[in-house]
Amino acid sequence: MLLGNSLIISEEKNWTEGELLKANTAKNISQLNEAEKEAILYLNLARLYPKKFNQIEVINYFGPSQFGNYLKNSKYRTSLIKHLNRIKPMEALSPRDALNLSAKCFAKEMGVSGYVGHTRKKCKKSNYAECCSYGMPSGKDVILQLLIDHDVPSLGHRIACLNPNYERVGVGNHSHKTHQYCCVIELI
Repeated sequence: MLLGNSLIISEEKNWTEGELLKANTAKNISQLNEAEKEAILYLNLARLYPKKFNQIEVINYFGPSQFGNYLKNSKYRTSLIKHLNRIKPMEALSPRDALNLSAKCFAKEMGVSGYVGHTRKKCKKSNYAECCSYGMPSGKDVILQLLIDHDVPSLGHRIACLNPNYERVGVGNHSHKTHQYCCVIELI
């Protein structure tokens, strides 16, 4: 199935066309590239259909192939599986230009400098919930990294991404000096 300009999601994974269309709230946002749109799609699939997302995307996910199966025995992955099985579906997030611009600014700032963290130096400070991902090659991997929150005891990224009170999202990705990729997600 083709979503947006070139985003392809396999129907073999059991997502229906209706589910994919409902989750694909960024498909017509020209300000976003395909990886950014993919991140929003997967985040919305997790929010709209948590149990199904668990079965289709999480159960057999052990991390991107270039990192090996580093998540195979992760207690954080196990806790996400339990979490998704008990939460109620929530609304999809809608992209907003201001959040996209904020996320893109910070992703570029971090990428060029090689910085990792949440302290902005040149980009305007935001009052949004912010999630930062490093090293993930696709929007799907970004979202799974944030939801699993491996070795993040607070589970802050997971909590922000699956907060039913958030309605809007912004995404920015950029190459990263030391981690190859970085992605910033802003939520409000």
